[in-house]
Formats: sequence, structure tokens, C-alpha cells
Amino acid sequence: MAPEEASMHRPAGDLIEREDQLRALDGLLSAAVAGSGRAVVLSGASGNGKSVLLDRLRQRAGEAGADVATAIAARAEQSLPLGVVGQLADAAGLLHGDGPEPGAENNVAELLHGAMSSEWEELAPGGAYPPAPARTLHGLCAAFLRCAERRPMVLCVDDIHYADPFSMQFLSYLSRRVRGTRLLVVLTELPQLSPAHPAQYVELLHGSTPIALPPLTRVGVTHLLQRLPAAVEPGLAGHLHAFTGGNPRLAAALVEDMLRRADGTAPVGRLVVGEAFIEAVRAALFRSQPPALPIARALAVTGGTVAAPVLARLLDLSEEMANWGLLALHRVGLLARHTFRDPRVRTAILAGVPVQERVELHRRLAVLGHAAGEPPVVVARHLLGADGVEGAWVAPTLQAAAGEALAEGRVKEAVSFLDAAAASEPDQRRRCEATLALTRAEWQFNPADAARRLPELLAAVRRGQLVRQQAVALIPYLLWHGLIDDAIEVVTVLTSAGPLDDETAAGLSAPMLLLTYLFPGQARRLDTPRRELAARGLLPASGGPLHAAAALTALAARSTHADVVAATEQLIRNTRVDHEALGPISIAMLASVLTDRLGDPGPTDYPLLHPDAGRRPPTARALLSALAAEGTLRRGDLAGTTEHAGQGLELLPAAGWGIAVGGLLSNLIMAATAAGRREEARAHLAVPVPAAMFETPFGLKYLHARGRYHLRTGCVRAALIDFQACGRLMTAWDIDQPELVPWRTELARVQLALGRPAQCRELAREQLDRLPAHNVRERGAALWTLAAASEPAHRLPLLQQAVALLRSSDDELTTGYAVTDLADCLNAAGGPDAARLLWQLARGTQQGPDAEPRAHWHPPAEAVEPPAAADDAQPGPDAAVTLEGLTEAERRVATLAADGHTNRAIAARLFVTVSTVEQHLTRVYRKLRVNSRGGLLIRLGRETTRGRQRAKRGQVSAA
Repeated sequence: MAPEEASMHRPAGDLIEREDQLRALDGLLSAAVAGSGRAVVLSGASGNGKSVLLDRLRQRAGEAGADVATAIAARAEQSLPLGVVGQLADAAGLLHGDGPEPGAENNVAELLHGAMSSEWEELAPGGAYPPAPARTLHGLCAAFLRCAERRPMVLCVDDIHYADPFSMQFLSYLSRRVRGTRLLVVLTELPQLSPAHPAQYVELLHGSTPIALPPLTRVGVTHLLQRLPAAVEPGLAGHLHAFTGGNPRLAAALVEDMLRRADGTAPVGRLVVGEAFIEAVRAALFRSQPPALPIARALAVTGGTVAAPVLARLLDLSEEMANWGLLALHRVGLLARHTFRDPRVRTAILAGVPVQERVELHRRLAVLGHAAGEPPVVVARHLLGADGVEGAWVAPTLQAAAGEALAEGRVKEAVSFLDAAAASEPDQRRRCEATLALTRAEWQFNPADAARRLPELLAAVRRGQLVRQQAVALIPYLLWHGLIDDAIEVVTVLTSAGPLDDETAAGLSAPMLLLTYLFPGQARRLDTPRRELAARGLLPASGGPLHAAAALTALAARSTHADVVAATEQLIRNTRVDHEALGPISIAMLASVLTDRLGDPGPTDYPLLHPDAGRRPPTARALLSALAAEGTLRRGDLAGTTEHAGQGLELLPAAGWGIAVGGLLSNLIMAATAAGRREEARAHLAVPVPAAMFETPFGLKYLHARGRYHLRTGCVRAALIDFQACGRLMTAWDIDQPELVPWRTELARVQLALGRPAQCRELAREQLDRLPAHNVRERGAALWTLAAASEPAHRLPLLQQAVALLRSSDDELTTGYAVTDLADCLNAAGGPDAARLLWQLARGTQQGPDAEPRAHWHPPAEAVEPPAAADDAQPGPDAAVTLEGLTEAERRVATLAADGHTNRAIAARLFVTVSTVEQHLTRVYRKLRVNSRGGLLIRLGRETTRGRQRAKRGQVSAA
């Protein structure tokens, strides 16, 4: 290591801002060499550079021709009489025959040996230390003074506060006799409140010249930073000074850590805490006085400010000693205003606290905090760190703390409190209550984890260990995971155990209503308890957000669109996000399935949807993401749907969604299918779903999305099965509302794809007859489907009606499909100018042939055209053959048109004019006997992908 690099690693600041102290020592050394000896004490906090300054003095003494003898006092040798003097005598050569005074070794050794004899032990009855024998002190003093007569001598003792009492007596005796000699005595000490040997210690310091070593100033810290190989950013010196309090050892350690990370190029702008700093903190504490270390550890365990009286009770100290320990930690640079200067200082200290000591500190803090009336959260945090604190107050304190944490949104901490409460509660009934509260809290992070506790709670209901109101609270969690039999069992247990009190009956009405509309096929199993509640006249809106959510669900299945939208928006507006809100939020999500659409709320209208959702628990955020995905899909925003629904799955794994996973996955499948991302849709369909989901409206929505995927990928028979299943289930459940799942419209498109236009028209008209006038979205979609199956003479007015309705529905995707077909129809009828305007409208925000999929407006595969023959005729055998009758140029144009590209986009891609594209399409329509892009798609089938690939390699000729 180069000298310059080595200098960067010298400890304790390398005498920065110690010029005055070194100058004073130089003066005292010169005076001693000249025959005017003194005794001096270097005083300062641990890490302030006392030992480094002592090393520099020894070096200069040697250069001045003086002999140097050094001793280091140690805590472990305080009971060894004259142990420090023995070190000095050995270093001075007074115990060797070749020392400066031949023959003296026998005398000095005899005196030191006498200190080990039983006579000295007898001089200390009860632990009190009387003066050492005068003969011993005089003999030893004479030996050192004789050495100084021959040559100047410097005696150095580091950490004199740890010296044994007899060594202190000797040094005090010697210090009073050094004037007029060439002997300099230099001691280092930490300031003491209660020295181990106060009489001897005070006497020693009284006869010595004090030299104080204060902390570094900000200027000194700036000099320390000059060791770094790169420039430092402004303000770093101030941060370093505030972090360490100017302690040279701590500051130098931080610089060393930064030096290890610095690359020498980029400016250093932040403090780096590494091994050097952690080791420096530990060294500072171990070298400080005994109260400092346990107090620092206690402060690290508490994590905050602790008053001296509390520390005194916690550590069995006097209040005076606790205050002194705090002052010592301030002096060493670890504390400022009784708290750690930086959290990283606390972390460094906490890492060094033995496990058993930490557990015991937490236990005592919990007991003291409870006795002093500390807030439950403060006491509970220590209970978590302790190991099995006993007492009837423990479980209630943990539960109270959990309630506070939940109210403030700290759900994860609440889960920890409740878990400990359940484990520490000796009473079985109260333990079940704590487990239920724990389940409700865990639900906010991952319902799949919380579901592990449901069997235990269900068993508690059977044993009667949960009161009725608590058993009622269990029902929504059972429903979430599709445990319908268990949920009905809870209702049965509650209603068969005797007459219901009013509170239980009122609480039970909402979960029963939810059960009815979440699992409509199971409704008849609740006829008896439902009649009892109805006889009491209990309405679902009679109390709380869960009742309102239940009422909303019932409203969505039976009432008008306007009523449902108004009730949904009111529920969202009035719901506060906490563990009680998860039921209402999830039911609002269900309502979005049961009705045409929710409103389009902004964050200022609904605090529930405010952007600060990042601070909410994952389950609440996931549910809100699912709600947002539902709205974006209804508006035709495929990218938004994928984003919001994808966030929902990231926040909450599929296993945690329970039966509601059908709503989330269906939106992802619908968006991916409409965008042509078939592999993505297939991946979503591969996600496992609970079987019970297919007994709920979420299952209907999933079947709807899967049917769309099957139809788009050409699996027409599979699509037929899915849509027919929707119809059968909705009819059997008596919820055949056309707004729930438009299965008739979807099935009509399947019939058209199978070449059955008459059945298609029948289903589309039936859907129109059942749809209310306000549902413009579904009415427009049904009219668009009906137009596709109608004769050309009827197609134009039907498409015009469909477009008029869809344009008022905010569903841009379906609107674009219908507008494109209307443009094709107008073009075929001889209105190319109007068609071009409509194509431009359909293109919307499309900026080119590679724009976002939602802007392509390609019609779905199910929008197919009937053959020109009679309604019930199947496609003729020449349908595929006619494809061979297209020229290469016509095939390329037809393929792109069937894939949804506008005429302008086709022209741009094939480098031809729009007019050329229109001419080719006119000939294609005539040859294939179709008159829209939907008909092209069914005629070309799988040719579309290959045709597009060929079109990219070629160019349509103008001929």
C-alpha cells in the first residue's frame, strides 16, 4: 500500500483539529527534557483521538532523546494491585538486569511482588482500598526518578480510569514529585460520573494538568473528506458532521466506507454506512463507561426517545447514572436530544445486541409500559419482541393495538398483533374471536393465506364458540372462496339454535342476500331463514355498507339501469377503504357485472378511487383495479383493460381471488381476444379457477369471454357450447337479464358463423325485444349482428340504427366495428364519398397500419355474412373454390381488409392508391358473393394471416 493510501486509513481523524493539544504536549515535553517535569491528563469522549495523540507524543519523545514507557489500563485488571505500575516498570527496563539502573530490578520486583501478597488483600476489608504502604510507594517512585536522572523519561498510561486503586495512588504520589525532574507523566481518561475508585481517581486528576479533546467542527470534517479520491457534493460535510456529532473515529470510519465505494470519478454525494462505521460504533460503546453500552442497547431496542427515569427502572440504575449514560452517548456522537442521530446508527447498535438481552429488554419494556399506561401499540410492539409474556392484560392489549393499527391503515402490523393475541389467549372462546379478527386483517394482504383459518373458525361455529354476530361475519369469507355449503351451514346453525335476537337477525339479512345473488342456484336452500327475516320486516339497507352492497346486488339483478348506476356510485362515494370496505368494494365489482356499466368516476368525485391507493392494502387495491378494468373494457379501451386487470393479478395472485377471479380473467381474455393476442388469451384461460365460480355471475362472465375466444379462433362449436351454457344457467337461476351476459347476441353470431342466418336473426330480435331502451350499448350490438344476417336491402338501415346507438354508448371498439361495416355497405350501394368519411371516422385516432390494436377496428370473426341462397342453406361447395378465382393482388387486398385495415391503411401498406384498393374490393365482393369485411373474414378463414404475410413481400400492381 502506498504511503498516501495508507494515510487515508489511519483511524480517529489523524489529528485533524488537534494542533493546539499537540502544541501543548510539545511544550510540556520540552520543559520535562529541560528539567521541569509535569503530569498531564488528556480527557475526551471515546473516539476523540486521545490514543492517537498519545502515540504522536511517544514518537516525538523518542526523537527528543527521551525514554518512553507505556501502560494500558484495562477493566479486567482493576483488581490486580499495581498492575499498571508493573507494565510501566517492565517497559522502563526496571525488571531487567540490563536496565538503566543495574541491580534495581530486584528491589522493584520485590516491591511489586509484595503487592500480590496476602498483606495487601488484608488491607482491603469489605472491598475498601486503604492507602498503599508508604515504603512501596516511595521505593517505586525512587526507581522511576532515578531513571529520569540519567535520561529524560515519559510515562504514558492509556485509559487511566480503568487502573487499579494502588496504581492510581502511585501515579498521584509520583505526580507530586515530578517538578524539577526530567519526568513527564501523560494519562488519558474518559470523563467519569462514578469512578470505580473515586478517592484515588480524584486525587490523581487533582494533581495533573488537563487537556481537553473536543469533537471536530464542521471545518474539521471538511478536511477529513479531502481523503476521498473524488470531489464531494456541497452539503456532504454538514451531513457527515450531523451524523457523527464530530466524533473523529466515527467520521473517519464513514469516510473509509465511502472510500471503499468511491470509483474516483463521480462526485460523492451521500454517506455510506459499512463495516468500518459499524465496527467504530461498537468500539466506541465498549470503550465508554458501563452505563453507556446498556443504555445505547436499550434505546436501540425501543427505537425512540426514552426518558432517564424509564431507563433507570428498565436497567436497574439510579436516575443520576441513567442521565450520565445519556450524556456519555451525546459526547461520543451517537445521540442528539436523547435520540439517535440517524436510524442507521440505531441499526448498527441493534445488530450487536445479543438475542436473549434483546428479548429481555422487550419483556421489561412491555411490562413497564403497561404499568405506566403507555398506548397499546407501543406496548404491543414490545410484546412481539418478548418471548411469552404472561398476564391477563397481554391479549387485550394486542387486540386493542391491532384495532388502532387497522384504523390507521397499518394492516401488516395489525396482523402481527392479532396473531400474537390468538396465540397468547388462554380462553378458547376469546382465542376464536382473535382468530376471526386475524382472518379479517390477513384478508387485506392475501385472502388465500387467510383462508387457511376458515376450517378452524367453521369448527368454532359448530362448537358454539363464536357468538352469533361473529359467526355472521364469517359468511362473506366463506362465500369468497365458493364454500357455499359451509356458508349455508353457518346460516342453518344460527337460525336453528333458537329465536334470533334483533341484532343477529339484522346482521344476517345482508350476508343471506349476498349468498342469494352470488349463488342464485342455491337460493331455495335459504327459504326458511329468509321467511323468518322477512316476517321481521328487516330490509337489507337497514344498516352499514355491507347491507347497502347487498341491496345493490339485488337491485342489479332485478331493477332498472339508472337505479343500479346511482346506487353503485353512491356506494363507492361513501365507502372508506379499510378492512370493513372489502365486502362493499367486491360487491360493487359484482354489480358492475350485473349491469350495463358503472359510471365513469374521477378521483376527485370518489375518494375510494383516489391515486393514493398505493398506501392501501393489496386486496383493496386489487379490487379497485378490477373495478377500473371493467369500466375500461366497456368503453372499448383494450390497453387500459389489460393494464388494470393485470395490476389486479400482480397485487393479488389468482388463488386469492376466489370466485371473483372469473370477473378479472374474463376482462383479460376479452381484451386479448379483441386485440388479436391469442396466445395471451390462451394463457389466461389456462389459469386454474374454482369450480364454484361457475355457480356465480362471475362464472357467466367467464363463459362469455371464453366463448368469444373460441369464436375468434375458429372453434365455433366450442363457442356454441359456452353461450348455450350461459343461457341455460341464467334461465335456471331466474336471472335471464339481457344486461347480465348478452348470450343471445353472442349465440346469434355463432349461428351466423355456422351458416344459419335465420337462427341468427331470430336470436338477435329476441335480444332486442328483451333489452330496455336505455341499454344503447347492447341494443347497438344486437342491431349490428342482425344487420350482418339480413338481406342487403335491409342491412343499411339496421347498420345506421346500430351506429347511432353505439356512438352514444362510449364503447369505441364495437362502434368502430359497426361503422366500418356501415362504410362497406354504403360503398357497395354506390356511395363511396360517404363511405370514405365513415372509414375515416372508424379509424379514429389510428396513426398508421401499426397503431394500437384497439384503433384497428377489425370486426370480430363472428360478424359473418350469409350466403346468397335461402336463409337456411348451408355454404355452397364452391365457397372455398372461389378463393382461387381471386388474383394475387385481389387476395392481398382482401386479406388485409378481412383483418380490419381500412382502405387507406391498405393503400399505405401496399404502396397503391385508395382508389385501386376500392376497385379490388369491389371485384372481391362480387366474386365471393359478400358485401362487408365480416363476410370476407368468414370466406377467407385462415388465409388472412398467410395473405398478410404475402402482402408485406409484394406490391399490388396498378393494373
